Amino acid sequence: MIGLTLACIAGGSALLLNSCTDDDYWPYSPPPGWGSNYFYDTRLDGAWELVQANSSPVGKYDTNYLDFYGGGHGRYYYYRNSQPLSEDMAYYCQRSNSNTTNYQINIQYESGGASTMAYWFTDSENSLWLQWQTNGGQVVTYLYTRTGNVPW
Repeated sequence: MIGLTLACIAGGSALLLNSCTDDDYWPYSPPPGWGSNYFYDTRLDGAWELVQANSSPVGKYDTNYLDFYGGGHGRYYYYRNSQPLSEDMAYYCQRSNSNTTNYQINIQYESGGASTMAYWFTDSENSLWLQWQTNGGQVVTYLYTRTGNVPW
């Protein structure tokens, strides 16, 4: 009986260790094709709350949060059906030839989605603007403000 208990404990420990190491394989370096001229903009570090989408205020369950830890690591927080959810994200910045700004950010979400957006700061780097063009040609502009923390 003691042998069976020790085997269960050892097996459980192996599962716990295995689940922790799985997170270490999350790709925090740029995937192939994203270029080699990338950098991590430390001005992004910290938590940001979406407050406007295309110049319109967003509601409580339409907002989302970007939490940049630095060095390409971060977490994306959002609501789905009024339920708070989150997922890991990796990010990389690059020089841009945009008419709006000299920088773009590439974000890879744990769920498999990816976004490339122009970005710039205003209000002493307390406001973060993200802008991209949809497949249909519509320009989308999001305004984030720096926040002390993510509410969940």
